[in-house]
Amino acid sequence: MGLRQLLLDLPTTCSRQEALYTAAADLHDRGIRGWRNLELRTTDPTSTASIRRFTFTYWHPATVPAAPPNLSYHVLWERMDQPARTALLRLAPATVVTAQIENALTRANAHDVLIRDPDGRYHLPRSLRLLRALADEYR
Repeated sequence: MGLRQLLLDLPTTCSRQEALYTAAADLHDRGIRGWRNLELRTTDPTSTASIRRFTFTYWHPATVPAAPPNLSYHVLWERMDQPARTALLRLAPATVVTAQIENALTRANAHDVLIRDPDGRYHLPRSLRLLRALADEYR
């Protein structure tokens, strides 16, 4: 059993309950099973006023620590050009990622944001849907 950490960039207006729900959904989407005691530890500012970095911890039965996914969405957003941002916002979280989005994320050095399903197709994490605030702030 080991203590692990999850970092998510979420809207500043996100409540504690909504943040915990989003973190649990993100762990599920990434195929992390058997975790217990998910807790919100801290929230920290980012370079984007409408986004905060939420730090969670949880217990996992595996003894080997895993690197937490890098989900710094505000940095990702700054690295993407406007057509890629627009395409990303139009793509629903449950939808298979298009080649355009996959290429844009690769160019932004953010391919690890994607979640691979058992069939090998990529999807966006559910937590990304909460970041519509980025679209408004960068207009």
